[in-house]
Amino acid sequence: MKIGRIALATLGAVVLVGGGTVLALRAGAGETDRAELEKRWADGPSRFVTVDGVRLHVREEGPVGAPVIVLLHGSIVNLHEWDDVAAILKERYRVVRFDWSPYGLTAPDPSGVYSTPRSAELMNGLLTRLGYDKFALVATSNGSNVGLEYNRAYPGHVTAMAFSMLPLERPSQTRKVDWRLGWSLPVFKAVLPNWRPHWFWRVMLHDTTPPGFQPTDRMVDQITEMNNLPGALDRQAQYIQANVKAFQTSDVGSVAQSVHVPVLLQWCSYDDVISQSAKASVVRFTNAPVTLIEYPDLGHFPMWEKPQKFTADLEKWLVKVAPR
Repeated sequence: MKIGRIALATLGAVVLVGGGTVLALRAGAGETDRAELEKRWADGPSRFVTVDGVRLHVREEGPVGAPVIVLLHGSIVNLHEWDDVAAILKERYRVVRFDWSPYGLTAPDPSGVYSTPRSAELMNGLLTRLGYDKFALVATSNGSNVGLEYNRAYPGHVTAMAFSMLPLERPSQTRKVDWRLGWSLPVFKAVLPNWRPHWFWRVMLHDTTPPGFQPTDRMVDQITEMNNLPGALDRQAQYIQANVKAFQTSDVGSVAQSVHVPVLLQWCSYDDVISQSAKASVVRFTNAPVTLIEYPDLGHFPMWEKPQKFTADLEKWLVKVAPR
C-alpha cells in the first residue's frame, strides 16, 4: 500500500511538473531574446538594413569590386548555412547573403505577408539598396524558389544561377521520416506550436542527411535559437502554407522557363525531400543551358556535409560564368 501511494505521488508530481512546463513554454518561457541572438549570430561583418519596413540581417564579405555572388539559404535555417562555402568563395568573390523573410534574424514583416513573391520583393529592395546590379545567384531548398521568383519578377540582374535543392514541385508528402519526428511533430503543433527543443532540430538534420554525418552544436544551436524567437515558427508556417497553396493552384516549376542564363544543378541524390528527379528538373529550364552534377552521397545540406567538395565544383563553374 505504501509503495502504491509513493508511486501515485510520484506520478502526480511528474504530471504537475510536466503540465507546469507546458504552461510555461506556452506562455513564452522558451522564447529566445533577439538582442542576445544578434550579439551571438550577427557578429563580424553582419549588419541590418531596413527595406520596406523590414529589418534584414545581411552579411557581405570578400573584396569590394570583385564578382558578386548572392547566396540564398533554405527553410528552417539562415545565412549561416553558407558559412563554410562563404569562407572559401570570399577569397575571390564579393559574397552577399542575408536572412530572407521569414527566417533567421530578419525581423517580422509589418505587412504580415510571408510568401515567395514577398521574399523576392524584399530581396530586390535589399540588393538595390546595397548597389548590386549584376551577380551570380546560388540557392538551395526554398531559397531556390525565392531566387527563381526574383529572376522572373526582376529580370536582368542575375547572370548565372546555381541550385542544390530545387523544389519545382511540392516536396514529397509520403517520404518516411524518423520515428521521433513522426510522433513528436503532431504533439508540438497541437501543444507547443511556437517552440521546439534542441534535440528536435538535431533529429531533423539527421533525417535529411546521409548516414555518418554529425551536425555540429553550432549548426543545431543557430537553428534552435533563431526558430525560438517570438512568433518565428508561426511566421514560417504562414510562408509554408502560402507555398502549399501555390503548388496546389499553379505550376510553380514553370518559373524555370523565365531563366535565360547558365544554370548549375548540384543534384544531391541521397536527399528524398525533393519530389522531382534531376532529369525532370533539367528539362524545366527550356531557355537556359544547364550543367548537371550528381552526388549520390549527399543529402539536403551539401554545404554542411561536404563543403570542400561542394564548393570546389561550384567554383569551377563560377569561374566560367560569374560576372566580371
